[in-house]
Amino acid sequence: MTNKRVKLQKAEKESILYHYTKSNGINGIMKNNCFWATKSDFLNDPNEFSYIKEIVVAVCKEYIKNPMWRKMFLKDILKETVIINGGKNKEYFVLAFSSCRDSITMWSEFGNKTGYNIGFDCEKIIRRIEETNVVEYHGFVIYDPQLQKRLIQRIINDYLPEVTGIALPEILELGSRNHKDERYRKACRKFQKIVAVYAMFFKHEGFAQEREYRFVFKKQKETEVLFREKDGFMIPYIDIQLSEERLPVKEIMVAPQNHIDLAKNGMEYMMRSKGYQVKISLSNIKLRY
Repeated sequence: MTNKRVKLQKAEKESILYHYTKSNGINGIMKNNCFWATKSDFLNDPNEFSYIKEIVVAVCKEYIKNPMWRKMFLKDILKETVIINGGKNKEYFVLAFSSCRDSITMWSEFGNKTGYNIGFDCEKIIRRIEETNVVEYHGFVIYDPQLQKRLIQRIINDYLPEVTGIALPEILELGSRNHKDERYRKACRKFQKIVAVYAMFFKHEGFAQEREYRFVFKKQKETEVLFREKDGFMIPYIDIQLSEERLPVKEIMVAPQNHIDLAKNGMEYMMRSKGYQVKISLSNIKLRY
C-alpha cells in the first residue's frame, strides 16, 4: 500500500517518456511487451542510498538541537538495510524512464555503440503498466537539495507529531528515557518507511540532466526474481509484463555511434516487421571516437 505522505511530481499527460536501453533490450521489449525492473539496491549509481543520509543528517542538525537526542535518533532511523530495502521486510524494484529525448548523460550509460531510446506516450504507457502490475510509486526523481530537505522537514515537523500525538521534543525525550518506548519506536518506524521510499527518488543535483522518471514495484510473495549478468556480477530483476496489445511507441532514437545509418536502417526494418509505423531518429549529439 502506497504512503500518501510521499510527494512525487507526475509526468504531464501530453508528454513523452523515453526508455534508454541497449540493442538487446529494445529487441526484448518490442518482442515480449516486457520491461525489466531492477532491484532497488542494484541501481546504476552505488551512492544513491548513501546520498539521502546526507540530507537526513543535515535536516536533523537543524531541527534537533540536543546533540544526544540527535545522535540517538539518527542511529535508530538510518539503519542501512531498512533504507536500502525500502522498509523493513520489503523489497522494491525500479523501472526507469526519462523525459529527456536526447541526453548525453543517459547515452553514456546505455548508448555506447548499440544504444537506443524508445519514446512512449506518457499517459498510455503509465496506464498500460498499471493495468497488469501493482505500481507502488511513480514520479520524477527529485534533484533539488532544497526541496529534498523540505520533504524531510515535513516528516519531522508535521507527520511524526501527527502519528504519535506529541511534539518532536517530547518524542525524543521519551526515547532518551526509555529506548523501547512505543511512541518513540513508532516515530522511528514511520520515519524510516517514508525515507526508504524517498531514497529511491532522491539523487544528487549533479544528475539533474537525466530528468529521470521512476516506477517502483514491491516484490510480492508470488513474484519470480530473475537474474542477468552485468560487468561480471549478477543483477536481480523482475519482469514487468504488459498486455499483448501494441505498445504506445511515439518514436525511437539511435544513440550517437559508429555505423549509425546501419543502426537506423535495421531498427526501421524491425519496427515495420512488427507492424509499427514510428519515426526513427538519429541523436543530434556528436561524439568523438
